[in-house]
Amino acid sequence: MKSRISGAVVLFLVLSTASAQVSTSRIEGTVIDKTNAVVADATVKITNEETGVSYETRSGSAGTWNIPSLTPGRYTVTVTHSGFQTISSQHNVLSVGVPLVVNTTLLVGGTTQIVEVESSYQRIETTNATVSDVMTTEQVKNLPLNGRNPLSLLTLEPGVTQRPTSASGSGTHVFGSRDRSHNVTIDGIDANESTVPNPQSNIQRLNPDNVQEFRTITLGATAEQGRNSGANVMIGTKSGTNAVHGDVFYFNRNTAYNANEWFNNYTGHDRPVLDLHQYGFDVGGPIIKNKTFFFGSYQGNKI
Repeated sequence: MKSRISGAVVLFLVLSTASAQVSTSRIEGTVIDKTNAVVADATVKITNEETGVSYETRSGSAGTWNIPSLTPGRYTVTVTHSGFQTISSQHNVLSVGVPLVVNTTLLVGGTTQIVEVESSYQRIETTNATVSDVMTTEQVKNLPLNGRNPLSLLTLEPGVTQRPTSASGSGTHVFGSRDRSHNVTIDGIDANESTVPNPQSNIQRLNPDNVQEFRTITLGATAEQGRNSGANVMIGTKSGTNAVHGDVFYFNRNTAYNANEWFNNYTGHDRPVLDLHQYGFDVGGPIIKNKTFFFGSYQGNKI
């Protein structure tokens, strides 16, 4: 029997004080008052609700503000300005690869008066004609995956077809593009196999436990989002949070679990031999609360 053992360990440190981070998305907005006049020099603070990491900026002369280089997750946006009540917009969901717009209207009052708003963010992309979809953490973990490769879910997107492995030039095609016309980034870093950039056979062996979410752009990718005509896949990996969390897993695919194919029965052939073991763990947590975190993931495969 042929055996093969392979494993991958991924370790991520999230530092709130890092001077250079890879941008996965951003939050932006405009601050106005009740008369629709722009409010300049307002203090805008955003806080990741899972890690407690905060970032601050101020609105410009046009009332606009922008905070880049943010990882996917839920954020609280707090806006303050002297002479106005404090606005706190909670549970704003930021997805990988798509800016989140949080506009706020300040009301006259003291800054000690706090107005809380939930999920007041723009849900529909209105700035471009990009066609894309996000696979969330829940979808990545709960949808059935052959071989536990989360990028296999790419074939569920509209316009994506998977040619059989026996066909010439087999691979994944998006709206008729070549099977080598894809682009994959992990946390904004190029992660393509140099000769055949097929997402399903990506050189970075991801698994459902170390992927936060990923966005697949199938049409109309902008200059900042992709370089190829096929699928542009942007993957956001997990990081630790202020709470310690982890999982241990084991999966087995075996000939004993499967029925034989009809044609095999008809021709008198036995079931194909299969014995695949997949096992591993993931763990994450804080190193310094609200500042530095760790996350590690391991998966072993034995055939």
